[in-house]
Amino acid sequence: MKQYCPLIVVGLGILFSVAGFLYAGFVGGIPGPDDSPAEAAHVSLHNMIGFGAVCVGVLSFLGGMVAGVIRLFSRKKHS
Repeated sequence: MKQYCPLIVVGLGILFSVAGFLYAGFVGGIPGPDDSPAEAAHVSLHNMIGFGAVCVGVLSFLGGMVAGVIRLFSRKKHS
């Protein structure tokens, strides 16, 4: 199981990125031209939540890739 940790982190990163993008698109959406300030703030809040999920996903993806590369090169050095 330990050998698959970087791959799992990469997969979770992709999942978070896609989920955040879809959440921002469907729940946040684009504010209408006649929205009240409260509705605009509500849309902005949900767009920030979606952006946060995308950022977490990208960072997880990059962290998993770096961990996989480090693990790959550290194995070859010891073998």
